[in-house]
Amino acid sequence: MKRQVILAMLIMLSGTVLLGCEKKEDETSGASSAEETTSIEETTTTTTYEAQHKTENETVHVSKGIIPQVIEKKVTYVQTEKDGPWDVESYEVLNWGWEDSFVILNTVWYVESSDACALYSGLDESYSGKKASMYLHFKDDLEDCRPAIGKDADGTPKMDLTLKITANAILECDGEKRYLGDFKVYSAEVYEDGTSKTNVENAEGKWVILGTPDVKAATWEDFCAAAPSAEDILMAQSITYISDISFSEVPGFAVKSGDLKDGRWDPKITNTKFRENLSPDLSWDRVEGASRYAVFMIDGEWLHMDVFTTETALAEGAFGRGERGAQYVGPYPPWGTHTYSVFVFALKGESGEVPFEFDGGGNDINKIYAALDVDKDGNAGNVVAYGRLDGNYTHQD
Repeated sequence: MKRQVILAMLIMLSGTVLLGCEKKEDETSGASSAEETTSIEETTTTTTYEAQHKTENETVHVSKGIIPQVIEKKVTYVQTEKDGPWDVESYEVLNWGWEDSFVILNTVWYVESSDACALYSGLDESYSGKKASMYLHFKDDLEDCRPAIGKDADGTPKMDLTLKITANAILECDGEKRYLGDFKVYSAEVYEDGTSKTNVENAEGKWVILGTPDVKAATWEDFCAAAPSAEDILMAQSITYISDISFSEVPGFAVKSGDLKDGRWDPKITNTKFRENLSPDLSWDRVEGASRYAVFMIDGEWLHMDVFTTETALAEGAFGRGERGAQYVGPYPPWGTHTYSVFVFALKGESGEVPFEFDGGGNDINKIYAALDVDKDGNAGNVVAYGRLDGNYTHQD
């Protein structure tokens, strides 16, 4: 009987323990479930940050490249995280120009490139991939310069310049120097990183000169030191040098003048209120087969002298305003540096009618030569040889 009571008590105690364990597990499971529910509710109620925007007007100054740029922009910024950084979302260029202190007249620039053809598009493919350098000189005949805001084909913003100015350059590649003269600059494209593309035209076609952001300002002395010849320097200085002549294959002879030194005419030959307007002394050796000589001084298309003579020397001050075939008026350029070229044509005999206008524009030295080359009887080949003497003179008040 006693054993039965003890057994019954053990069975009841075991049941109580098991029941307690099950209750504890239920309570633990319930707590975990409650925590999960709370976490889900908290996640669900977290607010997503709404991106913020702001717009500001800004002015950017770019000192790299040939032209120091001033760019006015309207910039839109975006903030995508609370207290996060403001990033540029977009911008609009409002105005694009250059610093007020910038002057392009009579400036010289030096640029280097790892690809000569990229530097100057006028080169053939044999120069592709070769290192090259260039001195680029802008003259003093600027007529127009107007900026406009533009974009490349890929949408890259740029400043488009419309301008009219003459330029020349000296290109060096593989130990070879080339003078590139009488470029007519008609437009340019300038980028915010300082890169520029200058669009030029000469007798051979239209080309592009590339300016890199690290282009350096140089001096006229640097340009002269790099020039292949003294003639190149003369051409580089002048805005009226005559480089295209149709009679270059005709035999030549030397013409001299004591009024010309280092490529510049003595101011006393000029026609200004400060000078003497003296015709320069000129001399040359007698040309075999010639009976007479025609002497012209011309500034681009403006004729300053026409003399027909049988002599081989003209004294200083021998001519002034007078009769056709014996007249002179000295240089008086309206601005800049002009080249006053003396052409002496050695003639077999008397020529027919020669078209020219003294102290006037519209004269063409090639047409003058063509007329001189026909004698008064209509026979061609009247010009035996020619001489040329060039000198520059710069405008003075």
